[in-house]
This record gives sequence, C-alpha cells and structure tokens, in this order.
Amino acid sequence: MAAISLAALVSVAALGQPAAPALALASHKAIYDLRLLEGAGAKAPASANGKIAFDFGASCEGYAQTLRQVLDIEPNEGERQLTETRSTTFEGVKGDDFRFNISGIIGRGVDVDGHAARGARGVAIALSRPEPFRLETGGNVLFPTQHIERVIAAARRGEKLLLARVYDASDNGRKIQDVTTVIGAPLRAPDPDSGAANAALRDLTRWPVSLAYFSRDKQDGLPDYVLSFNLYENGVSTGLKLDYGDFVLTGELTRIEFPPASKCRR
Repeated sequence: MAAISLAALVSVAALGQPAAPALALASHKAIYDLRLLEGAGAKAPASANGKIAFDFGASCEGYAQTLRQVLDIEPNEGERQLTETRSTTFEGVKGDDFRFNISGIIGRGVDVDGHAARGARGVAIALSRPEPFRLETGGNVLFPTQHIERVIAAARRGEKLLLARVYDASDNGRKIQDVTTVIGAPLRAPDPDSGAANAALRDLTRWPVSLAYFSRDKQDGLPDYVLSFNLYENGVSTGLKLDYGDFVLTGELTRIEFPPASKCRR
C-alpha cells in the first residue's frame, strides 16, 4: 500500500463549525470480491481474483478481528498460484494490548503468533512463532484499530494528512511501519459497491483515504505498498485498492451484516 511533507491544515472546528459527536466503530461481517485492476510491471500477473472475508467485533473489552483472504493468481509465465491467509487479532479497548495470529494456509505463507503491550516506556513486542523474538520501541506506536480511529477523527476534523507509526504484525511481526494517510473530501455520490446498499450505511459520511506503508530499512523512499479505500465513519470500508507497484488489485464490498451492538458501562 513517495513521501509527503507534513503541512499545517485547517480543521472544521477552526472554522467555527460545531463538531458532531463521534460514532463508535460498528461490529460487522463483510465479504469483498478481489480482481486484478491493472498490471504493468515485470511481476504483474495475467489475471488474479479472490475473496476477503472480514469479521470485526467491537465489545466492551476491545476489538476482535478475523480476516481470511484467498487469492488465485495466473502469472504470465509459470504455474498458477493459489494462496490463503488467515489472521486473528484482538486489540484492547484502551489500546494497551494487541494479540495476533497470522497463518498461510496454501502456498508459501507465514506463521506468526505473539502479542504486543504498551507500557510507560513504549511498546514491547513478543513473538512465539515463527521463532522467539522480542522488540521494545519507544515513541507513539499505534495498533491497527487505534490507527483507523485516528484516521476517522482526523477526517471528521477536516484534516487531509495523518502521519503515524503503526504495528500490525505484518512482515513476520518484526517491523513497525511508517504510515502516511492522505484523506480526501467527504464523498457525496452514491457508493458503487453493491454491499453499500445496506440500510445501516445510509446517511453515514465516508471519505476516500490512501495509506502508504513505508519500511524504515528501505533506501529508495518508495512505499512497500499503498492501500486505498472509502472509509465510513463507523469503520466500514468499501472500494478497496491494493497497489503493490507491479500490479493493483481492487476489492468490492459485496455483502455486509451488522450484529447487535454490545452494551457497555463506561
């Protein structure tokens, strides 16, 4: 999912408009259909299609996510490649605990298991698989749901850019990535994804966002990948676009369900 300089941006509140009350992230189960959008590089496949099944649960204790992605790639040369990846994570509601398990089921995959905890000195990461590994880092590191909450909050304030350090256990769980998020103006036109016709999304604000993920050990200044999508204020995403440089995948939300919300005393 080109470095962008940080600029002073004017928020909606600064214009004297009252801020609307924050909308909680919604528990939901979503299905996305993946297909090849474009490919121009040497590693671009002849065709690609697949599915993402995403289950997000918001409870009083925190946020549980389960994601299963199946991708069938037909390269220009060589044998067809079928991969399946599953990930399960839990993030404490206070943002101080992040547990994860990621596995590659078919093809050359990954197997990462561990947890990260936030303390007074920063974030401590401990992996049990693929092999024992520990990392402690200072500074303001966000976990995935924390990051999305910050993006939504910035969008609601009318900000156009958000820079963050994010740990999501990707890349064998050993890296903290710099993420540059560019936020567009609220979208007014109807959402073309078929699943967006769900009544629970009606009248909600959504913004086009683009997240560029950078590894600190790369010297060329280019992102590892760019993830773009339309982000609703309740955390639902549509119009996925995954840009890996040599090729781009697009994902359409085709089905979504909203289970009853948890009632919490806080």
